Amino acid sequence: MSDEENIPSENLIDQDVSAEKPSDEPSDLSDNQDAVTRLKSKLDEAYGKQEDLHSKYLRTFADLDNLRKRSIRDRDEAIQRTKKQILEDLLPVIDSFNIGIDAAIKENPDGPLVKGFKMAIDQMDAILGEYGLICIDAVGQKFDPQFHEAIGYENGDSDGVVLKIIRNGYKIKDQLLRPASVVVTKFEDE
Repeated sequence: MSDEENIPSENLIDQDVSAEKPSDEPSDLSDNQDAVTRLKSKLDEAYGKQEDLHSKYLRTFADLDNLRKRSIRDRDEAIQRTKKQILEDLLPVIDSFNIGIDAAIKENPDGPLVKGFKMAIDQMDAILGEYGLICIDAVGQKFDPQFHEAIGYENGDSDGVVLKIIRNGYKIKDQLLRPASVVVTKFEDE
């Protein structure tokens, strides 16, 4: 019998495995290093995707917020334009009421027609005042070309003072709707 036949079979397997282990350890180590490298690259790629998605989320959120703000601003501007247009359309009606009350006062200052006109004008002024309509009070003030339109001059003690209003001017808060048509004093040397 040969020496190999005398060695139990378990020892042969151990010898084969032990003989292979030293040669396999470097390849297992390099395989592990390759796996770690691949995992690190996949992890870096996942972090990169996460950062990209996060930045896209922030941009989308900012765009949505800007869109919301722009929508609110556009809606408010549309409301203001509509309000201004309606009030501008009502100015001739207000002028007609003022002409009517002036005529009624000349005919019968204490009559029921004057009382009715005054009640209607007071109600209309109150409602339009809630919408921001302000009548430009100009009598006795210095002429201001931003708010007044001079349609005539009369002699007076000073120069450039509003003497009387021919047609009322109106504004919404600080925005001019229509300038007041006025007669202005003109100082004349004798």
